[in-house]
Amino acid sequence: MATKTLKSLEKGLDLLLLFSRDRPVLSLHEISHALAIPQSSAYRLLATCRKKNVIVRDPRTRKYALDAGLLRLQAAIRAHLDITRIATPHLEELAARSGETSQLYLLQGAEVICAEAISSPNMIRFMPEKGKGLPLHAPAAGRAVLAFLSDEFLTTYIAQNGLRAVTPYTITEPEALRTILAGIRKKGFAISFQQMYLGARGVAVPLFDHEGTVIGSLGISGPDPRFSEHHALELVQVLQEHVGRLSATMGGAGSRQRTDSNSVRRIFR
Repeated sequence: MATKTLKSLEKGLDLLLLFSRDRPVLSLHEISHALAIPQSSAYRLLATCRKKNVIVRDPRTRKYALDAGLLRLQAAIRAHLDITRIATPHLEELAARSGETSQLYLLQGAEVICAEAISSPNMIRFMPEKGKGLPLHAPAAGRAVLAFLSDEFLTTYIAQNGLRAVTPYTITEPEALRTILAGIRKKGFAISFQQMYLGARGVAVPLFDHEGTVIGSLGISGPDPRFSEHHALELVQVLQEHVGRLSATMGGAGSRQRTDSNSVRRIFR
């Protein structure tokens, strides 16, 4: 038996969901048309929402926008949101699809931290330690994040941390790294070989939050030659699809945005 719902509440929620980054401001006519209700009904809905401080009306343009009162819900959502739990089914599917280890890394300061990983079913494999940090400049998981941080962040990162050689093959020249990062921004993914661990290849794509700011990466790694460059490149689209779904679950818009100066100061503070 279908559960009965309150139609008025449904319409009220539908009203709030009309607003988006692309449509932050709407007129009474636009709202009425989108909800397929008379303008008089739309006006009453808006009046109720204004009373509860979730919608505001600009007296000059007579258009409506979401009010700052909704920000208190954002804090509650973030407190409840467990990205590791949400990401685990995606990691399990990626590990099964690739036959290699899949990982979720999150940006923390000047590192990416392994938040979760699903091991490869193969006897010979690379399994990162959960909670362990990796430098941003060496592995694919770090570069996929670093590429979408600001130039100021990169300059500060190099000045404070240097480009330490983790293996004999790690890129340590700033200009060479900048060229690699530019390619990652253009392609939307990072791939590395023996930059962090000898004999290991990794591929990763950036993960963005609801504001389009990079917060981490989703990646796959394995030993060469089993995990070849060809195999890694074949998995890029699959990774991007999973990141898109994961981002959507978290309310992400899927757009990319490099960090600003204020973000850099917060991270290195």
